Amino acid sequence: MSGHQPLPICRTSNLNPPMVGGNDSRMSAKDLFLGYIKAYNAKDVSAMLTFFDEACVFENIAGGKVNVRTMGKAELEALARKSAEAFASREQKIFSLIEGQERIAAEIDYHAVLQADLSPELKAGSQLDLRGISVCEFSGGKIVRLTDYS
Repeated sequence: MSGHQPLPICRTSNLNPPMVGGNDSRMSAKDLFLGYIKAYNAKDVSAMLTFFDEACVFENIAGGKVNVRTMGKAELEALARKSAEAFASREQKIFSLIEGQERIAAEIDYHAVLQADLSPELKAGSQLDLRGISVCEFSGGKIVRLTDYS
């Protein structure tokens, strides 16, 4: 791991970031993303899902290949609940964040400890340490697409 310090999870910017979802939305794209990360780290699936649109898409791309894809909030919920049960602990730390028009890209360090065997190589108690990029797209005040690259 590098010597960079992660961004605080709940800090909001004073630079008046663009709001997502029109005039009635109160949360910036950054606030939505940081809220999702906070809920993810807490393994609070119900809170995590509040940030996603009903028609959301999630993809995990490892080594240039899509290894997981969900279409819609119900599929994402099933995956999120299964994932939360598989890990004794997990944490995403954000090291850099770039905001664009209704899109965020974040460099993330991921650390997790398995609670259950996932494969012959990945057994309960194994630690995972990965660095990757998450790209999050927003519309209507919700996350509509999240793509994780590692």
